[in-house]
Amino acid sequence: MATTNLPDRYLAPNLPAVLEGARLPASVLPQPDGDGVDLRYLVALFRRRLSLFVMVIALCLLVAVNVTMLMPRLYQASADVVMNRDRTQIVPDGRPADPSLTAPPRAEEIDTETKVIGSRDLAGRVADALRLEQDQAFLAAIGRGGLGGRLRAGLGLAPAQEPVGGPARRRMVIDALLARIDAARLDNAYAIRISYTDPDAGRAARIANAFAEAYTASGANAKRAENEKALKVLSSRIEELRRQAQADFQAVQEFRVGHNLLSAQATALAEQETGAYAAQLAMARSAAAVDRGRAGAAGSAGEAAAVNSPLVQALRAQRATLGVRVAELASRYLENHPDLVTARQQLAELDSQIAAESGRARAGASAGLVANAAATGSQVGALQAGLAAARGKLASDNKALVGLDDLTRKAQASQALYESYLARYKEVLGQTGIERAESRLLGKAQAPRGPVSPNLALNLALGLVIGVLLGGAGAIAAESAFPGLTTGEDVENRIGLRYLGGVPLLGSVGLHGTTPAESLASHPGSAYAEAIRGILAASRQGNRDRNQVIAVSSALPDEGKTSLALSLARSAALAGEQVILIDCDTVQRGLSALLAADEGRPGLREMMRDGIKLGDAMVKDPLTEAMILPITTHFPEGERLLERGNFHRMIGALREHFGLIVLDTAPVLPIAETRELLALADNVVVTALWRKTSDAAVKAALRLLPLHAIGDIGITLNRMDMRKQAKFGGGDASTYYNSYKKYYAA
Repeated sequence: MATTNLPDRYLAPNLPAVLEGARLPASVLPQPDGDGVDLRYLVALFRRRLSLFVMVIALCLLVAVNVTMLMPRLYQASADVVMNRDRTQIVPDGRPADPSLTAPPRAEEIDTETKVIGSRDLAGRVADALRLEQDQAFLAAIGRGGLGGRLRAGLGLAPAQEPVGGPARRRMVIDALLARIDAARLDNAYAIRISYTDPDAGRAARIANAFAEAYTASGANAKRAENEKALKVLSSRIEELRRQAQADFQAVQEFRVGHNLLSAQATALAEQETGAYAAQLAMARSAAAVDRGRAGAAGSAGEAAAVNSPLVQALRAQRATLGVRVAELASRYLENHPDLVTARQQLAELDSQIAAESGRARAGASAGLVANAAATGSQVGALQAGLAAARGKLASDNKALVGLDDLTRKAQASQALYESYLARYKEVLGQTGIERAESRLLGKAQAPRGPVSPNLALNLALGLVIGVLLGGAGAIAAESAFPGLTTGEDVENRIGLRYLGGVPLLGSVGLHGTTPAESLASHPGSAYAEAIRGILAASRQGNRDRNQVIAVSSALPDEGKTSLALSLARSAALAGEQVILIDCDTVQRGLSALLAADEGRPGLREMMRDGIKLGDAMVKDPLTEAMILPITTHFPEGERLLERGNFHRMIGALREHFGLIVLDTAPVLPIAETRELLALADNVVVTALWRKTSDAAVKAALRLLPLHAIGDIGITLNRMDMRKQAKFGGGDASTYYNSYKKYYAA
């Protein structure tokens, strides 16, 4: 078909504008959570960088071997000491035994003892005991500096100037001893193993034994020094306490004398005296009350005294007798009878005597009662005065007892403190000179038969661990910095475009001695042919309604885009479609060269410039029914394929006659015209070499494309080694090639 016969609707000015912008779909599968650790990805990463990983491990092992060879031979000798808890009381002090003295030592105590063994003081004693500051062999051994010294010697560097004597040499010796001594608990026993490492086996045993002996002796020496120091402190303190106790006791006695508290029961006697006075006062007050009552009733008492007087009673008896006689005389005689007169005179005398005697009795009784009342009143007053004095004495004594109690307590405290210090002094004095160490030597160190360092197995294991870590870090760093694309995940995550699939390397799928496009026709059931069919199907599953025109390009040259374009065309032709493949690379003409196009016949340039018919310009694919439009004549410099809109019109005309139009374009980065050609396609396939083309190059090419004018665009990875890809992993179909490769024909 001649281009001059194309309908006017295919002319460039009449072509419809592409309004919908290109969409960049992401992966059809959900993206994994970025916070999780994908072990499959890590395994795939290490598979991809297995050579680097193994090389780093081998290098670390080699370094470990070299370091082992450079390290000096070191011998370790060990002496064992056991904690002595048999603290028998040699000097009895009368106190019960302390259970803590015979209790097993705690782990904290053993840890403390290991720190004592590693102290500078103990190391100094060992240095003095073995005279290590004058031992030239020992000084030479510590002066070489171990591995660092050997490395400096191997590099020809002069060693640092060593101190020649004095405190500097002693400090160097002690530092060397502490750096090589090790003390640790022996399993779960109450024992400590003291180990020393030295280039000389015999010297290692001597120093280990010296440490053990110095440690066992240090306990007793420390106790002896502690006891002597305690005796000095106690003796001075005891004298002070004795004087203080005496002064306090003297103050108590002086206070007793000054306050008349000579007896310990002084206050009790004062209380008894007060009680006695109170009882007597109560009795005296009762008696005084009785006497006062009696004195108030003195008349009645006098009458009673007169009646009860014996003399009055005798006189009354005489009167009664005389009265009887007077009555008898009166009955016999006249009134003037002398006997009667005499009798009556005697009766009158008796009456007067009775009256006088009664008066005297009454007066005597009243005076006695009054006198008794006065006496008992005086006694009450005396008892009240005595009671007041006793109470004042008791109050004074009670007040004095407060001060006496304070002084007494102070004296007792001083005496108790003095006695406790005196008892402690006697105890320490009894233990001084017979101190026992808390540890004893369990087993002496013997000269070791073989060195403990360098340990080749340990160094190799350490080198292996370091190699694994460094190799892993190197593999991760190399993979993180690797710019190439390996899997579909790389394409979608790093490029942001849809992944169409991978094109396998022929040798990796069992195809040898043929080109990719030829193998597709000769082996239509191979893995390569199936991959091409998958890319063709994926490219047509784009965002546009039309999927006729597929443009194949790449960011850089030599990425297999021509073989891919030819394979896509042949795959569609084998499926019965009407296909035309157009060579659009006006510079390299890769497709035309691949098919050995005859330069004597017209081609694409002649159609665009001279109006040659399509039937005269295109040729049939020798292996399929696909039509190919080659470039048989070089385009002059400055001449473009898209000039005057002829190519646009040709594509529009071809859409009416072919179901699939494949454009083999030039690379995007070097050729600007390619960017316009891709805008004419319904679908764009950008190919990149597997693990070679960098993502930066693909991104640079995409930035130059008019993505708003491209209907759909996808990325394919070319020349993928399926055997390696199956090991590398990545989550795309090629990862599982070994599982489904039996479906393909050889």
